Amino acid sequence: MEKCISESDIWCNPLSLENYPLGFFSPSRLKKKNPSRTAFQGPVRDFREMADPEVLYDEGKWYLFASCGEVFVSSDMIHWEYCRIQFENPEDVLGYAPTVTRNGDQYLLSSSFPFANGKTQILAAPTPLGPYRSLGTPVDGEGRELAPPWLDPMLFTDEDGRLYAYWGFGGEGKGIYGIELERENPVQGIGKAVKLYDFSPDLVFERSGENHEMSTCYYVEGESMFRYNGEYYLQYCAGGTQYRSYCVGVLRGRSPLGPFSAQPFPAAEQKNGRVCGTGHGCWCRGTDGKVWQFYTCLIRRVHLYERRIGMDPVQFDLSGNARVEISQVPCSLRYGDLGLLALSVNKNAVASSCAGSCYAHFAVDDCTHTWWMPGSGDHAPFLEVDLGELFQIHSFMIQWAEEPCGSGGDLPFVPEAARYRVEFFAGKEDLEKNNAVAVADFMDNERDLLTDFRIFAFSGSARYVRLAFLPCANGSFCRGVNLFTVFGFRSRV
Repeated sequence: MEKCISESDIWCNPLSLENYPLGFFSPSRLKKKNPSRTAFQGPVRDFREMADPEVLYDEGKWYLFASCGEVFVSSDMIHWEYCRIQFENPEDVLGYAPTVTRNGDQYLLSSSFPFANGKTQILAAPTPLGPYRSLGTPVDGEGRELAPPWLDPMLFTDEDGRLYAYWGFGGEGKGIYGIELERENPVQGIGKAVKLYDFSPDLVFERSGENHEMSTCYYVEGESMFRYNGEYYLQYCAGGTQYRSYCVGVLRGRSPLGPFSAQPFPAAEQKNGRVCGTGHGCWCRGTDGKVWQFYTCLIRRVHLYERRIGMDPVQFDLSGNARVEISQVPCSLRYGDLGLLALSVNKNAVASSCAGSCYAHFAVDDCTHTWWMPGSGDHAPFLEVDLGELFQIHSFMIQWAEEPCGSGGDLPFVPEAARYRVEFFAGKEDLEKNNAVAVADFMDNERDLLTDFRIFAFSGSARYVRLAFLPCANGSFCRGVNLFTVFGFRSRV
């Protein structure tokens, strides 16, 4: 048998990030049953989400801030460490659509929803992780609170040190706004807010709906600014985060407050597969100096806002237009596409048991909002997938599904690391005799990875794959599989 090996520059979307937080609309987070059921895909129940990434590169490290959570720090863009944000007011939490920038010797932080005092705030800290203290509510040059509401804000420090803010959310008549802020007093605006962009009905990708078919329903939001090659690229999102057509648009201009012209096609859009609904994110410089897009991925299994995070490089054409090719297989920072195939998609799958209509096949159907769940009395659940023929195995990804135990789901959700193993078999007889050619054993795993990507290359080939795991030990939820994807190459003949 072969042992698990690691690679230093390979990533796979959605990213494997630890300690996904409870969604803001989870009953356990609200401390009560949510009275609004409209955004849930069934019963009101706890779920985990993370989205709207904003990435700060500072002194050799990348800091990934995301909605509902904390911060992930990396020195190579591959291995991300979960870190807590420190606030002077312990009641402060990071809301939706966070933004962070370095302003001289301090770091500025804000997000969509009010902090503990119920007011829109900009906070400052001596380090990217805090401790953050409130500077107050941003106002314009005449002392009036910024309007429209401070939603999906973006704080941007230009190369000359000047500081700007962008915000806005909604359809026609609301749009995207910007203002310059005083460097020494970042909550004080200079002059009046400027409207920079509004919904453009001629750009079909800005319309809502799975096929951008809704001409009278639209959102223009998710702002993020980046300077590249002498131009200002103001990123925005359109279509609605609940749709697989959610995408990234780009405005281009020669100054931080415009005027801007819209790129005629989305910079990032992916409507199908494990990685879809690729909107709301940011650009940053990568390890090689290239520009990278971080973005939101749609799950929508429990709630419309159940999401994950992905990343891919940005390509610029000769005219300066930007395009991101969304990857759905493992790729290398240095070499890009490795030629890997998703081997398990829509292959024959069987399971030890199934709860209701959560069939085994739903774990390999490449659909984000279906899942396999073992029966309630199954104490040794397993899933077996027939890849159809022998393949060289490179890696696998498990996207776990979590459901409340029992019918009421009244227990508070307590996250727990999945303990599991993946076994590989050359043939049917080997499977029946339990004679594995390789085993990836994570029965002692202590990392809470809602999306778990592992490289496990071995010298032989396999046709059958078995995933076995332990039920949740703390009893607060039942564990299933949203997606189980095996990656590899065609076997050499």
